[in-house]
Amino acid sequence: MITPIFNLNDIILILAIGLSLILALFQPILPAKKKLTKALLAGFFLSLTLSDIGIMLIWNEYIPQSILSATLVPYFYCCAMLLKAPLLLLYVRSITEENFHLKRTHLLHFIPMLLAILVICSFDIDINRLKLDTFGMDALLYQVIDSLWYSLKVIPLGYFIAATYTVWRYHKMLRQQHSDINEAALWWLYYLTLGFVLAGVWTLSLSVLAYFYRLPFGVTDNYLNFILLIALFYYSISHAQNLTTTKEEEEFEDPKETVTPIDTKPLDSTISKIMDGIVNQKLYLNQSLNVEQFSAKIGVPYRDVSFAINKAFGTNFFEFINSYRIEESKRYLADEKYKDMTIMDILLESGFNSKSAFQRFFKRLTGISPTEFRREALRAAHFAQKPESISEKSE
Repeated sequence: MITPIFNLNDIILILAIGLSLILALFQPILPAKKKLTKALLAGFFLSLTLSDIGIMLIWNEYIPQSILSATLVPYFYCCAMLLKAPLLLLYVRSITEENFHLKRTHLLHFIPMLLAILVICSFDIDINRLKLDTFGMDALLYQVIDSLWYSLKVIPLGYFIAATYTVWRYHKMLRQQHSDINEAALWWLYYLTLGFVLAGVWTLSLSVLAYFYRLPFGVTDNYLNFILLIALFYYSISHAQNLTTTKEEEEFEDPKETVTPIDTKPLDSTISKIMDGIVNQKLYLNQSLNVEQFSAKIGVPYRDVSFAINKAFGTNFFEFINSYRIEESKRYLADEKYKDMTIMDILLESGFNSKSAFQRFFKRLTGISPTEFRREALRAAHFAQKPESISEKSE
């Protein structure tokens, strides 16, 4: 009986190789706000292609190997493994930061890859040695290769955690700078980066379990990576373009201002102008309002506006603006003149552009839904009018 060359795990790898290569090649024609975003995502998909090819060549014993391929596979496999995670981190930054661009300092991300190349070259690690199956291997060489394998799992995991932290920081800055947040796109990005973190933790855990208990679960991480590959492609074409970019914290906040004592700042004047923009200009009715637009309308630097809102009102720009939108919506909901307006009509008139965001925010501030609030407010108004009508009749 002839042993098949490809098992189920290999088939998954082949599908992942084909899909990631196609996605890398088609990035130039897919939608994206920035060319850099396309390039970073294409690089990520290409690194996935090379790493999966490396996995297949290393662990499939039925694929013939030449001396050249046996020598080169450890190089391109390790390089791909150590490049994919930094590329994902930079991709996340490119879709969330308004002025993101590559800098010389980003070359530091190549250091782990260069060190891996140096180790492979110095110890003459070919594909057989990389598999740790060479009989009579020197103890030092074994430890070096074992450490190399662990670095291929630990370093990407660190980058995936950094990508998740980048999303958390992005969420924080959104609430400082914008009054409207695309919740679906944001949470998809959270789940996606957390998925890569969990996959990295799982891969590292499998290595530890295999070392101590020889458990045969090593192939399962390939299935997770295939699912994440599909999820990342879906996100890149369906949600990434809908993200609202933010300015970096160093752009948005002036360090000199943040250390200045509060009593030395002209807060009263700034707050007065902020309230003029709220009460008289009703700037919160602008559905796409951000802190820069708000600041331009009231003639105050946006750093001062953000500082004043944080210090004087104890909240961020997002919460501050949406609280007034809720008050505006309550005015519509409680007035019988507007009883024919739908909830959607009211939320749009109040400055919201998302029904789910409006209902979630309304319930958080009032404890009940907009429909319940309207019903109770109109009932109260109805009963309040009854005594007046009775007194009028008695007269």
